[in-house]
Amino acid sequence: MKVYEIHLRFVKSFLIEDKDLILVDAGTPGSGKIIIDKLNKMGKNPSKIKFVIFTHSHIDHIGGASEIRKTISEAKFGIDENGVEYLRSGKIREPILHSSVLKFIFSIGKPFLFKRFDGVNVDFVLQEGELIKGIEILKTPGHTNDSISIYLRDIDVIIVGDTLQGTKNGLKYPNIYEDFNELQKSVEKIKSLKPSMVYVSHGISSSKFLV
Repeated sequence: MKVYEIHLRFVKSFLIEDKDLILVDAGTPGSGKIIIDKLNKMGKNPSKIKFVIFTHSHIDHIGGASEIRKTISEAKFGIDENGVEYLRSGKIREPILHSSVLKFIFSIGKPFLFKRFDGVNVDFVLQEGELIKGIEILKTPGHTNDSISIYLRDIDVIIVGDTLQGTKNGLKYPNIYEDFNELQKSVEKIKSLKPSMVYVSHGISSSKFLV
């Protein structure tokens, strides 16, 4: 089992390689083709992807879903129940910002960052527990109420989406969250597993917790 980071403009998708391939997140609108191109360059056949799962329903994680669907129509798409309507409809989920810098950036970039996108059908709802052997879904709300993490037990790593943010010094709380108490509980849940690596969607993946 192995994890590959797929770097996009300011966010990442991830490929989990096991017996089957699993794609995690689809980037912003327009990123779907980029992801498929990068997979091909990596020598990974997109048609082998069995599941496309989403860590949560912000546009920089689900915006490219419809483009992915067009290329790998056989894959099953899954998201937490609280994100289903956003993924289906292409409705924008507004991020809750807790940084003056981010508020300024978003005020300028909102027309470009929050364009409506095509939704896709949801094939299954992500539940806490084993998705397939060795790969577990963890409910980790706080950043959003539909945030999940993916624990790869066989290699002791976790993909956390935006539940944590990576810096050159280690992992910290994100500046975007809906419920800080829930976020703290989710981070403690992740820490309790003592992972050898935590893969984050923004910043540098690490095993060092600053929180």
